[in-house]
Amino acid sequence: MIKMYQVNLPSRVRKDLKKLDSRFQRKIILSLRLLQRNPFLGEKMSGEFNGSYRIKIPPIRIIYTPDLKNKIVWIRAIGHRQGIYK
Repeated sequence: MIKMYQVNLPSRVRKDLKKLDSRFQRKIILSLRLLQRNPFLGEKMSGEFNGSYRIKIPPIRIIYTPDLKNKIVWIRAIGHRQGIYK
């Protein structure tokens, strides 16, 4: 049986997602569903974002942090690559 993780999107992140073009929204939602099964889908980040991961859907980025103990994937940010790291 596959361990399923809960994907948590804070209201601020939901608003950012709704602002994006619908073609990106579909790809992002698909990626979020994949994270339910595999929280290590993205690339591990370092520096200021140590412990977090990112998924690239050019030019969009999804930044998230998996909580393995509680089986939750915390979505930290979804946005354009130019402004998401600020």
